[in-house]
Amino acid sequence: MIERQGFVNIVKPTGMTSFDVVSKVKKIMQTKKVGHLGTLDPAASGVLPIAVGKATKFFDYFLNKDKIYIAVAKFGVETDSGDSFGKIINTDNKDVSEEDFKSVLKNFIGRINQTPPKFSAIKIDGKKACDLARANVDFEIKSREIEIYDIKFLNKIDKNLFLFKVHCQAGTYIRTLVSDIAKSLDTVAITPVIIRIKSGVFEMQDAVTLEELENFPQLVTVEEVFKNLKKLTLNEQIAKKVLNGVKIKYNEISNQITLTQKEEFLIEYKGKIVGLYKLEDEIINPIVFIY
Repeated sequence: MIERQGFVNIVKPTGMTSFDVVSKVKKIMQTKKVGHLGTLDPAASGVLPIAVGKATKFFDYFLNKDKIYIAVAKFGVETDSGDSFGKIINTDNKDVSEEDFKSVLKNFIGRINQTPPKFSAIKIDGKKACDLARANVDFEIKSREIEIYDIKFLNKIDKNLFLFKVHCQAGTYIRTLVSDIAKSLDTVAITPVIIRIKSGVFEMQDAVTLEELENFPQLVTVEEVFKNLKKLTLNEQIAKKVLNGVKIKYNEISNQITLTQKEEFLIEYKGKIVGLYKLEDEIINPIVFIY
């Protein structure tokens, strides 16, 4: 297989798992080393960044980046999965008004506790929670603190049906958010539509479908993804240290590049990206080394 390195920003269709998309990209790009940078539920669609080759080393870096979603909240029905694909377990005839919905959104902005849904990819004793749930195994998922940076009401689509936008910390479950919003309104709800429009630096406007990738199997380079960062080109003397894992002091390269504390930047040597680095306490520290 051909050795490739870079990223693909895929529009994951509804119904496919993130693993399904990775398998497709492996075949299209003719390489085995492929991984996604943050799971999307099978019922969700939208931006799914895929790393290929040594770019998979950026997994941890991108996994914790902010996400933006557009979603639909449907009040009056509850399913075991929190979406429209699950089994209906409860219904309610309460009429939620636009004013009701808008009034509670502010209560969910900031740091809040959230219990991930049982139908999720979270591991419980080495097994996916969704697999245990489908097998009717009884288990508990611990709540955790997440952060919602902003929630915006977009439109009332129909009775008990609302479109909204969420900017949140990685690890936030939109289905749980909608369920918790419903509880605060003394009713139940599901999330029939979830579309991720941004994941870290990857945005919907730059994403491609699997069909488009198949017709034009082009990768986005590491340099293109981090195009807004400064870049240091190493000379032979400094390269010898960096490539051997020796940390260098800022004053050794300050005549070539000006950095502020905690600033991230790329290092290049002989036309190849060495990795992503950060200035910390006058020391140049690697975040991701890919040379």
